[in-house]
Amino acid sequence: MSSPLLLLAGWIAEVVVCFYYVRLLPNPLFRWILVLVPCIILTHLTTHDLPPFSMPSMLLSTFCWFASIRLIHWIVLSPNSYVKFTPFIRKLLWMFLPIVPCPVEYRKQWPLLYDFLLSSVKIILNHWLYRWLLSCPGSDSYARLIMFFTFAVTYTFFSDFLSGIIRLITRDQYMHTTTINFPILAHSLRDFWGRRYNQLVSTVFRESIFQPVRQQLSSSTIASLLVFLVSGLLHVHLAWISVHDSQVALSSLLFFILHGIACTIEAHIPFRLPILVSWFYTQLFLLATASLQIGVFVRAGPDFFPVNAPLFFDQKWLPKLPVPNFCPK
Repeated sequence: MSSPLLLLAGWIAEVVVCFYYVRLLPNPLFRWILVLVPCIILTHLTTHDLPPFSMPSMLLSTFCWFASIRLIHWIVLSPNSYVKFTPFIRKLLWMFLPIVPCPVEYRKQWPLLYDFLLSSVKIILNHWLYRWLLSCPGSDSYARLIMFFTFAVTYTFFSDFLSGIIRLITRDQYMHTTTINFPILAHSLRDFWGRRYNQLVSTVFRESIFQPVRQQLSSSTIASLLVFLVSGLLHVHLAWISVHDSQVALSSLLFFILHGIACTIEAHIPFRLPILVSWFYTQLFLLATASLQIGVFVRAGPDFFPVNAPLFFDQKWLPKLPVPNFCPK
């Protein structure tokens, strides 16, 4: 196993060399090679022997991808984005603590107490679902997929709590970026991926893939499809880290390709469906394809959940809802 300190030093060296040397090279091909090859090597060394079925392992792998995507954007595609190192490194590290200005509309619609209340409801529901899933054998039935997705969505309780703390300290001037924005309300797949689900990933992909590619190729369609392709490859890597199964990895890729095509069709249809019809179609499509992406985790069941206890799970002061004595089929 590679030394964590050596790997960290390798990533730091890559960032420094890219900014002070590679960024200034006039040949785009050389910049591509000198950014992409070290990032691939460092990502492999960082992730190749991580524990399977571990959410921290998947999170670390995601950060490696984020750093690589950011470097490709700022060093290869838009080398003049940052000319000073301090704002460059600050933006690169933003993914670890994504603080953003708190919009006036948000402050008016959602008072400070809202973040703490939402966090409280999420943590109780998250721990309840975790104990329920922990007691059930593995299965990728639709009911179990819905349970797991709700568990994953409510896992963001800590970011809501952190957002409340940041708003309190900064007197409502800043907040933690909204991670999950009620995906059940998504009335289209574009709404789901663009505004509702995993806004940290959405922000990185929008800023560092969609916008620069659209600017260079003048095509929103190609840029959007490329975002889904890269997201698919990222999740192929995460699936491989989790189970080392090529079929599962390809299922993840298929999931994002299907969603990329569906979003492209949505963007080009010359009419709009009634809002309720659109909402129903969106939720149905998400449920119908969910097994391709998250099925591996709910099927793993006893292998996945015991090693991924949510934060504060062992705290006895937290209220605990009773777990049903049956498992949804």
